[in-house]
Amino acid sequence: MSALLRLGFAAFALAFAVGCSTLARVNGAKTLEPGQTQIGVSGSLQQGANPLSTGTIPLPQGEVFVRRGLAPNLDMGARLYLVGAGMDLRYRFYEGERLHLAINPGYGVVMVPFVGSVRGSGSLDVRVPLIAEWELGPRSSIAGGPTLVLRRQRNDFTWSLGAEDTARVLRLDAYAGAGARYAYSQGRIILGVNADLYAQTARHAGPAYAVGVDLSLIPRQVQKVPRR
Repeated sequence: MSALLRLGFAAFALAFAVGCSTLARVNGAKTLEPGQTQIGVSGSLQQGANPLSTGTIPLPQGEVFVRRGLAPNLDMGARLYLVGAGMDLRYRFYEGERLHLAINPGYGVVMVPFVGSVRGSGSLDVRVPLIAEWELGPRSSIAGGPTLVLRRQRNDFTWSLGAEDTARVLRLDAYAGAGARYAYSQGRIILGVNADLYAQTARHAGPAYAVGVDLSLIPRQVQKVPRR
């Protein structure tokens, strides 16, 4: 493979890899009850979020997620998505009659190995969303709020330019953005739609966005019968 083809393949593979960290939000501000569990799936279309991801065609992203209520107004979630995973804590610091406010810090990782000129690519994201949720009725609500994303990116690739060369790129990117979410529940089944928009504050990379849907289930808690 020529040096030019190797370089082109490296740029394409890296652009695809770094665009795989999910940007779609699946959380409102209302937390689960202690001991309650929520499981679900999510699908979205996402574009941007990195200087190398400059294409205009959005990429699909899918994930599965689970949440567990830990204490009053506190729950924890984990998500597994294409080539990555993440965890978060959600704390509801205000509960009104219809308004709920929460902070939802978490992190996400991506690791993509390649063969040929690209040896690997990965990133670590630290995210701090603030979420406000307003109950429209007994079965529906709308939520939204700002999010700060700090991303540490690592790219390893090799190409030949007459001699063996190795290049490694490490950088810290910062994104500021906001998103909105609408959720409708039917019993213990929850359907949500979401849209998020981010901007790179460190350098001009164009806007990044994600739009998606999610479906989740809150199973009934089994009541333990005390032994006599």
